Amino acid sequence: MLPYLALRVLLMRLVKYCFLWLAFWLGIGAAGAQCALPNPPGGCTFVAIDVASGLTVNAFCVGRQVRFEPCASRAVDASPPVYYGVLAGIGTTFVGCTPPLANTQSTYRYTPQPADVGTVTVSELANERGVAKYYIRTFQVYATPNPVFTVFTCPTGAALVTLTDAVYDTYTVQAGTGPMLPILRNQALVLPLGGATAVTVTGHYSANGTCEKAATQPATLAPRQAPLFTSLTLQAALPTGPATLAVGGLPAGYRYTLQVDPASGGGFRDVLAVPPGSTSLTLPSPVTAGCYRIFRNDYCGTSPAFSPAICTLSLTGASALNRNQLLLSDAGRPGTTYTVTRDGSPLTGFTAISGGLEDPNVQCGTTYTYVVTATQPGGGQSISNPVSILTQSAIPPAAPRLLASFNLNDVVELTPLLPTGSNLTAGSSLRYRRAAGGAAPADFRTATTLRVQRDSAALAELRAHPPCYSIRLTDVCGNTSPEGPATCPALLTAAAADPSGSTVALTWTPFTGPDPNQPATYTVQRLAADGTVLGNVPVSGTSFTDLTPPTDRQVVRYRLQVGGAGLPAGTFSYSNRASISRQLSLVIPTAFTPNGDGLNDVLEVKGKYLAKYTFVVIDRNGQEVFRGTQRNETWDGRIRGHAPVLGAYVWRFQQDDETGRPFTAAGTVTIVL
Repeated sequence: MLPYLALRVLLMRLVKYCFLWLAFWLGIGAAGAQCALPNPPGGCTFVAIDVASGLTVNAFCVGRQVRFEPCASRAVDASPPVYYGVLAGIGTTFVGCTPPLANTQSTYRYTPQPADVGTVTVSELANERGVAKYYIRTFQVYATPNPVFTVFTCPTGAALVTLTDAVYDTYTVQAGTGPMLPILRNQALVLPLGGATAVTVTGHYSANGTCEKAATQPATLAPRQAPLFTSLTLQAALPTGPATLAVGGLPAGYRYTLQVDPASGGGFRDVLAVPPGSTSLTLPSPVTAGCYRIFRNDYCGTSPAFSPAICTLSLTGASALNRNQLLLSDAGRPGTTYTVTRDGSPLTGFTAISGGLEDPNVQCGTTYTYVVTATQPGGGQSISNPVSILTQSAIPPAAPRLLASFNLNDVVELTPLLPTGSNLTAGSSLRYRRAAGGAAPADFRTATTLRVQRDSAALAELRAHPPCYSIRLTDVCGNTSPEGPATCPALLTAAAADPSGSTVALTWTPFTGPDPNQPATYTVQRLAADGTVLGNVPVSGTSFTDLTPPTDRQVVRYRLQVGGAGLPAGTFSYSNRASISRQLSLVIPTAFTPNGDGLNDVLEVKGKYLAKYTFVVIDRNGQEVFRGTQRNETWDGRIRGHAPVLGAYVWRFQQDDETGRPFTAAGTVTIVL
């Protein structure tokens, strides 16, 4: 327990403290007119102090802490303590004229936030000579964003600094750790760098010397490059467009400007600014005809450079008389070279005309798309707009030609041959005609494709009335060509030149090709049954005797291969196939001596054109003692492994030849010793 005297002193102090607080609050309640008293003119109630610097301030900055204290001229009671609070607005006070009790002088710190920018009212509640008083002061709160400015480094060791910020009252600029210099808004300043690699701009407020913010940007310069300008492509004939430009070599830190020297003259003038790092530009229509270039300079204007110029190339086209004309509106200069594409492929067979060129290798009714590329003396390319031209004409197309040839089934096939580079456009047609046996030509067939056509007439009918064929083309414009020259396939005939067929006589009708004025060349081909060529013999005229036909084939087959006569190189016409069938021959001895002396010891089948046969030997009892199917199978006279038995035996032979006809023979053979 505390001593009585100490306890009494403590109680007396507590009573005094409570009395003072009661008087304090009673004073406020009794003096309602004293609530929210403004700072008296010329007087001082309380001040705001910047915590970091300890300086008295009359304005606040976002993020910079302040504290408050009564002015020294005031007699403020130390107990109870002084209270402060901050509210947004002008003349705003706390409910009941009482700031939050937690905001005591010893602990209260106020740090303005971005939402506080504008005006705030600071309230003070203090006991002055025993009287409670409530004062307010209004302060401006300033934002502290980073100053906005641009830095462009120049090759001269300086930087062009442009301040665009509009927040602070005044600004200073500093290169590295160099001196701080004043800088004005929107007035470019050439700042010597002195080797520094960064520039700092600081914004200041006049109302608060401690209220400032600094921002730093690098001050480095990319190596200078010659600007690249590689191509200018028109999307449509001038002046419509747009046009697309391919550019490059535009590092940051420099100014780039597209310039044009109009075809009308006047020298280069600026068109538009080109952003650094660009790889392509688009010029909206209308596009000025002329020569374009990229101009580069640093921001201090000390390193001007230009790309090579590329000049516009505008293309228009028209068609007449089965020729397409391309007209160039070219702003190019001497030394320019030109290439042309048609439907994406290089075009070489054109004719130069005044103001452009002409493409004569076209077909009426066909649409062709052209692009002209001009390679400029500086190496850049000007690419014209594409032009699509529908070929028009009242001129009949050139007469097509025809290839007539037999296939391996002895059917005539007709292949149309159009002029080089031509094709059969949709809406065109081919009319085939046939003249048989010297009669007048008659319409044979009409087709709308280049597909091979066939004549279904039998070979016997064609031999009786040798045919010739011709063709006409009607294009999509309704123009019909002259009838092409008649072409007549060769008809081949083969016959044995001797009874055994060891020589073969071949004759044929002359071949007439697409160009009757050119001679035909003939080659006799010997064929296997499947059409495989076994040999070739060059011949002339209309006949040939084969003195050395194959000796191992019963049926000898031939056809003619015909070239020349206006046929394209490597293209041939073939005649029908012709063949002769030779008679099988069989030689069976009447006796043999299987005694082991090496002479006439076996029975063997001999003859010509023997294959896949059946050879059977039968004894006197009608029992089969031997069967063979190929010539290397012989009988040594043994019967089921036993020694030969002397006597006569009957043999039978059967084979179907290559034409399917059966061949049979029979006889006897005697085993003697």
